[in-house]
Amino acid sequence: MNGKDNASWARWVLLGCLCVNGMAGNAQIVNIESLRGATGDSSGTHGVLDGQFYIGGAQNVLLRTYGAANVRKSVGNETYYGIVSGSFSTRVGGDRLLFESNAFLHGRYNLELQPRLTVEAFFQYQRDRPLRIAQRYNAGFGPRIKTVRAKSWEIYWSPLLMGEFDLEEKTGVLNYDLRLSTYVSSDVRLSDKSRWNAVVYYQPDLFRWSDFRMVFNTRLQTSLTRRLQWVTSGFINYDAFPADFAGVPAFTFGTTTGLSYRF
Repeated sequence: MNGKDNASWARWVLLGCLCVNGMAGNAQIVNIESLRGATGDSSGTHGVLDGQFYIGGAQNVLLRTYGAANVRKSVGNETYYGIVSGSFSTRVGGDRLLFESNAFLHGRYNLELQPRLTVEAFFQYQRDRPLRIAQRYNAGFGPRIKTVRAKSWEIYWSPLLMGEFDLEEKTGVLNYDLRLSTYVSSDVRLSDKSRWNAVVYYQPDLFRWSDFRMVFNTRLQTSLTRRLQWVTSGFINYDAFPADFAGVPAFTFGTTTGLSYRF
């Protein structure tokens, strides 16, 4: 099997894994601009694989692993995105051994009507034990509008209508919501090897505006080789009504650093 055949085979295996996760199958929110930037804009099938591993601590030993696969397929003025990610962490020490994990699946379809206007639809699944989310399903659609376009800088605005089904892990409470999921995203090419993107989301419940989420998500990537990149990302989340269980915070934040492989 030659190199081209190997590359083609790897792409379809990865797409198949995404489909299997979708069939097997709160809110983590996607920095979709980082995916667009990381996978480029050429036609065909492309993607990136992210990985991170951490071990450390003093009295307690913390082990954390994270992995993600992002795939894009473009045909004419249509584009399909698939994202699957998961993390696992454990803390050894103290009175007990703690395990926490989360999983995330996101699919998105884009139809470009004109250079500044795109229609998009998405589906998302999330499970997050630290935030006590047993299952969360989101689906939505709406326009995506390019508001600023310069040589190395682009800004997009997108107001999407989103339905949500949410099952809390500890209480078993079911929530059904209709939300506005609107975001503003920015993509900046800092140099030939570096790219930075950020997105801010606002997701209010259309029937109870005091119930809202706000998220800031950012990703900085620097090319080490033609296919390998060093990536640093971070997020700040606020949920006005997190899961109804003691100890679940309304405000969360975090950062990750690792390697990304583009194919």
